[in-house]
Amino acid sequence: MASKKVGVMVMMIVVVMAILAERSVAIDICGMTQSELNECKPAVSKENPTNPSTLCCDYLKHADYSCLCGYKNSPLLGYYGIDPALAAGLPSKCNMPNAPTC
Repeated sequence: MASKKVGVMVMMIVVVMAILAERSVAIDICGMTQSELNECKPAVSKENPTNPSTLCCDYLKHADYSCLCGYKNSPLLGYYGIDPALAAGLPSKCNMPNAPTC
């Protein structure tokens, strides 16, 4: 179990480092591009969250929710100013039928 947690943490660190090091390279995280994730960030920000934009809701339609739920307890969310509760509620705010839950 501990080795699995370490493996997941290493994977997340690699993803974050890749994002920071290669901003010009298209990164796909859980079926969403970096620009698509950025479109949703204001709706999940800890400080002054907004309602999700229409574009954000459109992008969520093709996201891999199992993958996104894997980040629910990640300490990296806080580092990027993302509120996990707001992120988990995003599909409902976008009025998605059968909104997934983590």
